[in-house]
Amino acid sequence: MSEGTDNRTMPTDESLTLLRQGTLLINLAMCVFLGAVFVLTPLRAVQRAEGVNFLQGLSMLPAAPWSVSFAALGLFAFVAVDLAYRRGRLGNGWLAFLLEPGFALLVILALHLDYNGLLLLAVVNLVDSLHGRGRMVFLGAMTSLYLLTSLDVLQSVLGMVSVSEYLAYYEGQPRQLMQTAIGLLSALNLILFIGYMVILVGRRTEENAAIRRLNSQLARANDKLSVLNGQLKEYAAESERMAETRERNRLAREIHDTLGHALTGITAGADACIQMMDISPEMARKQMELIAKTARAGMNEVRRSVSALRPDALERFRLSEALDKLCSEMQQTSHADIRLDVQTADMRLSQDEEDAVYRIVQESVTNAIRHGHATEIDVSLSCQERCMTIVVQDNGIGCVKIEQGFGLRHMRERLRLLGGSLRVNGKNGFRIEASIPLRWGDEI
Repeated sequence: MSEGTDNRTMPTDESLTLLRQGTLLINLAMCVFLGAVFVLTPLRAVQRAEGVNFLQGLSMLPAAPWSVSFAALGLFAFVAVDLAYRRGRLGNGWLAFLLEPGFALLVILALHLDYNGLLLLAVVNLVDSLHGRGRMVFLGAMTSLYLLTSLDVLQSVLGMVSVSEYLAYYEGQPRQLMQTAIGLLSALNLILFIGYMVILVGRRTEENAAIRRLNSQLARANDKLSVLNGQLKEYAAESERMAETRERNRLAREIHDTLGHALTGITAGADACIQMMDISPEMARKQMELIAKTARAGMNEVRRSVSALRPDALERFRLSEALDKLCSEMQQTSHADIRLDVQTADMRLSQDEEDAVYRIVQESVTNAIRHGHATEIDVSLSCQERCMTIVVQDNGIGCVKIEQGFGLRHMRERLRLLGGSLRVNGKNGFRIEASIPLRWGDEI
């Protein structure tokens, strides 16, 4: 239920409690007053030696004055049952629905009077706890008892004396005051009862309206949830397709970088080996050993790439050491002069940044040897203002019209994932300049 609904119902609950307490006080006052009339009127007649006249004025013989003690006990038990019921000490509560009307009838019969306001009080105390068919049965039973005690049937069958017959003994202003008090208390009791029932029905109506409103909101929310579930399924399917595409691209980049690097070294080494076969078989054999070593390293890199692992060199060495090892191996197999300048030896990079730096240098050197036929390659790494710059310059044949092949495209993809950029220049050899913004700082 919404906050506004809660604010509306709280005063209603307080009003019901006040009306119930007011009804209880009026009934207690009425019972005490009627009990006093029942006991004191015969005593007054006896003290004035008017007992015979008093009895002659009654339609039936009244009960003995001591029977008022049963009425007091019944009234006390009525209140005690109600308190126990309110505190949850009567189990499922059905005992209260039997005892409260029973004790109300005991008070009526013990006083031999026709006042039935306690039955209305029993309805006020119990009706709010009932729902559905149980409430209808209870209201029907209490209505029957109320009508039965309101008619002259009980008076004739049980010999009950009307209050008006007791008051007829008095004359003048005392009788008028007592009749006014009884009429006022009866009217107040009936008014409070009607007010209680009106407020209770109003509260039930508001609750039903709130339930219908919440059900309507729930139905709309379920409709929206159904639509959202459909959208989530479509999004999940699209995300799965995108993940598959990214994984294929990643594997393609890794295998391209690894195989390209290894095959370039093998090709360059094989060309050198062919030239040395006739000149120096011993040097050719050493060159073949380097080629075999490069091939095995390339195969290991392929396996690691397929398994989504980092380059083997980065697993075993720091980035600067891994780059130095990469350049040394390429220089041995290709006989190109590769100069590495790492201006910041202990760079504080995350794993994906190290992978990107290593692969960019690897791809750039490989392209310089494979496509540019370079004999001199300068590799420079520097950090400034939380940004790493990678520059690879070679003396190869260059390229007037640069076409973005597989290697350049994958370098750009790696850099784009890190928020970096790539610039290339094919004049005076080939120059690659990559910038990577660092997340953790320039140096330790």
